[in-house]
Amino acid sequence: MPDSPGLEVSRRGCAQTVHADHNGLSGRVLVALVRTTFEFYGLIVEVVASSDCPFDDVRRDFSFFERGEGRAGGGLKRDRATIHMHQEAPSYAGLPAVPATVLTPRNVSFVDSRTSYIDYFGRGLVIYDRETERCDVYAEDPHLLREIVYLFVLSTVGRHLDNIGLHRLHALGVSYRRHAILLLLPSGGGKSTMALSLLERPGFALLGEDTPLIDRKGHVLPFQLPLGVRLGGRTDIPEQHLRTVRRMEFDPKMLVDLAFFGDRISAEPALPGVLLVGRRNLGEVSSITPISRLRMIQPMIKNLVVGLGVYQGLEFLLERSLWETLGKVGVAFSRLYNGLLLVIKTRPYVFVMGRNRELNLETLLDFIEREYGPPEASG
Repeated sequence: MPDSPGLEVSRRGCAQTVHADHNGLSGRVLVALVRTTFEFYGLIVEVVASSDCPFDDVRRDFSFFERGEGRAGGGLKRDRATIHMHQEAPSYAGLPAVPATVLTPRNVSFVDSRTSYIDYFGRGLVIYDRETERCDVYAEDPHLLREIVYLFVLSTVGRHLDNIGLHRLHALGVSYRRHAILLLLPSGGGKSTMALSLLERPGFALLGEDTPLIDRKGHVLPFQLPLGVRLGGRTDIPEQHLRTVRRMEFDPKMLVDLAFFGDRISAEPALPGVLLVGRRNLGEVSSITPISRLRMIQPMIKNLVVGLGVYQGLEFLLERSLWETLGKVGVAFSRLYNGLLLVIKTRPYVFVMGRNRELNLETLLDFIEREYGPPEASG
């Protein structure tokens, strides 16, 4: 892969020594860099960082998609992005006088004809060159730096997936006997807890704890990210597979690395199976009952077409024109098409979930075995 413009590189194994000039923001400085490459269904994302950055955290965030330095191939130039992580306080010297376009509680965005800037009120700064697809992220706090990079990757990947007709469904997705079991629950509704419980049982593999992908045939494709659990929620997971991340707007979260689950992480698409809309109740009731496909359309619009619970914030902040905004109308129709096809090809149910988690799990397991039979024998 050719080096990014403005970089003079001396290669020394995996690490690299680089003279970098970031548009006059920090001058020419000598920095040791490490880099890796991820591939998200045709989109190549290269991440470059100084060795003291939280580089390993980003690698763990997207380990399912990592290809390593120089190993990704097949991506066209327009399907390629580079992110440079700088663990340093942002400097605003030399930035243009660009008016603000969007103000949120955590940042302000500024957009000119070529470059987008996102200011995290002095704590962090994103400079995104839309023509070269290069993004420079500055933050002194390693947790903030990791979170900004994480959200930028999700936003960039989400836009790419929408463009190729793969759409993120806000749901827990597992495969069982090559069929997808999809559970629609709101954020904080218990998807991670249910995923951890199912993956302890034979026959199940994870498609995505939060956003599996739906294609034009109604098939479910894996989109694997670390599972998030509440602090202190699990004590049986080895420490090397756990880490705590601090977030801008939410409480700290414990992440479980995919490596902990071994071969229970699916890399293969699954056939349409069943769709379950979760409904919480205060009692001990736990039941699964069929509903009409017509009643499934509203949850599908909410969780796929609108994408509530699916991170899309930076996509909005980085809009470059009215035409690009209007182009999202086409994306909405594409999401609706995939969603309707999924509804047609699956069997829809309501899953009433009470306060007893073990009972909820047993209700779901009994239902799945009635639908598809016992787990296939391994080996």
